[in-house]
Amino acid sequence: MKRQLAWQRVPREALAQHLREVDILESEAIGEVNVYRCRDKQGESMAISLPGDTGLIINVKQALPPTLERRRRTPANKGETP
Repeated sequence: MKRQLAWQRVPREALAQHLREVDILESEAIGEVNVYRCRDKQGESMAISLPGDTGLIINVKQALPPTLERRRRTPANKGETP
């Protein structure tokens, strides 16, 4: 099953608000960047504090079942061999 990521660039105040509302599972500083692995009722997220006044919030959406691929035979390809 594939999981999808949804990310948004946010100002520092919105990033701080996000961090107050979640449980922080892990954190790490890499140079001027701080990375937080978070969890709340909706699932997991990553919060990244970037240099300056911005940050990123990356949400992991629930896994989606694989899409079934169906080949439809049209009148044009009925006589063709695969």
